[in-house]
Amino acid sequence: MVIENNDDTSKIAGFYKQLFKKVLLTVSTVIALSLSYTLWVDANSDSLVLSLLIVCLALIKTFFIVRLTLIQLSKIIGESHQLTHVLTLFSVLIFMIILSFSADYQALYVLNSENFKTATLISGPVLLQFFDFSYFSLITFSSVGYGDMVPVSIAGKLLVMMEIFLSFLVLVFGIANINRIHVNN
Repeated sequence: MVIENNDDTSKIAGFYKQLFKKVLLTVSTVIALSLSYTLWVDANSDSLVLSLLIVCLALIKTFFIVRLTLIQLSKIIGESHQLTHVLTLFSVLIFMIILSFSADYQALYVLNSENFKTATLISGPVLLQFFDFSYFSLITFSSVGYGDMVPVSIAGKLLVMMEIFLSFLVLVFGIANINRIHVNN
């Protein structure tokens, strides 16, 4: 019985090690692209080119997230049918999507505050702004849409559309694989 317990522990550790390896490239790319905004987004700049660059970088991040979802995670789910593993996979994906798009929204706002219409003034420290855009990203991902913050520019609307696309893709992918999940009793 002790040997079986060690096998289970090593299988669990192996799963998380494999998940970390498969997710590392995508997470690294998403973080690098999100942090790159701080290097070139200037609060005094109002360039259409920079707005399009933000959208293009978000599109690259979307591609990496979709690739991770469809290819890499399907392999992991194919090898591990446990509910806790599937929930871990989707938690990582959802967290990555929400934080990634928070950075995109904040970069657009810093570039030109008229990219978003808000019920409250978003000002103050960068971390407070990031919190507001994390809230907006979570509301967008969940499809609740309170309406207290609305994208006005084409670039802002494109980012919202990409996040909604990813949220539906992740949820549909999870539902489509629900019959492959096993719950341990």
